[in-house]
Amino acid sequence: MLEGGAGAGYTGPVRSERVSLALGGGAAKGLAHVGVLRGLEEDGIAVAAIAGTSMGSVVGALRARGMSAAEMEAFFAAVDWRRLGWILLRSVGGAAFRDLIRETIGSGPIEKLSVPFGATCCDLASGEEVVLREGNLEEAVRASSAIPGILPPVVVGGRTLVDGAMVTPVPHAAAASLAGAGVLAVNVLRPAPPGRGSPAPVGRPPAAAAPIPILRGVEALLGRYRRRLRGRRAELPGRLDVLMRASHLMQYNLARLGAGTVSTIEPPVGHIGWFDFHRAREIMDEGYLAYRAWRAEEGA
Repeated sequence: MLEGGAGAGYTGPVRSERVSLALGGGAAKGLAHVGVLRGLEEDGIAVAAIAGTSMGSVVGALRARGMSAAEMEAFFAAVDWRRLGWILLRSVGGAAFRDLIRETIGSGPIEKLSVPFGATCCDLASGEEVVLREGNLEEAVRASSAIPGILPPVVVGGRTLVDGAMVTPVPHAAAASLAGAGVLAVNVLRPAPPGRGSPAPVGRPPAAAAPIPILRGVEALLGRYRRRLRGRRAELPGRLDVLMRASHLMQYNLARLGAGTVSTIEPPVGHIGWFDFHRAREIMDEGYLAYRAWRAEEGA
C-alpha cells in the first residue's frame, strides 16, 4: 500500500507493556537500534509495531520477521563489513545492495510479517512522505534506503521512491498510525560532542548464534561480486559529494519534525562514520546504553 503521509495515531506516553517503534535513518549509526531492541526484550516490553526509515527499515524488517536482538547482534558482528562495503560502493546500479537485502530480509509480503511494519520513503517527484505497509518487503526496504547518489531510486506503484530520511528521518507519525501503543522513537543523528570517545563494553547475556542460512547467503554474495568487480574503480568523489548534500537535507527536515512530541532515545553515535559498519559491536552497545539511560530517566 502506498500512502502519502502517515496519518494520525497515538503519540502519548509509552506504556510499560508495549511500544510502537519509530526507527530513524543513519546508515551504520542505525545499528544502535539493535541495542535498543535488546533492552526492550530484557525488560519484557512487547513491540506492537515498527516504522523504519532507511537503516531503521532494515533493522525493523528483521525484527518484524521474527529475528531477536541477540540474533541480530551475532549476525551484524559476524559480517565482513570491510569486504562488503568495498563491493557495495563499486556495484553498478545498486545490484549488490539489492542482492544483500534479498539474502538477509527476503521478499515476502509485508502484511504477512509477525509485527505490523511500515517502510518510510520519499516520493522523488512530489517530495511527499510515502509509507509502504503492504507489498514486497525487499522492495520496500530498498526504496526506504535508496540514498540519493549512492543507490538508485525504486519505482513502486508508479511512484519513484528514495531514502525516507529526505522527508522523515525519524518516522514517529507512521509508528503511531500502525498500532494503538505509545511511540518510542530512536534518533541516531545527534551530532557528537567534543572529545567523544568509545563506550566501555557492556555486559552481555549468553551469545546467540547468528542465523547460519543468512550468513551463508551473504558470504556467497561476497564471493560472486568480488570476482565480478575485480579491477573496477568506484566514482567516490561524486558520490560522497551528493551524500553530504543529502545529509544536509536530512538535518533540515529533522529540525522540522517537532521533537519532543513522543518519547525519544538518542544514542550518542555522532562520532561514528556513516559507513563504519565494521564498528557494529560498538554501535550496538551505544544503543543499549542509551536505552538503559532512558529507562532510568523514565523511572522504570
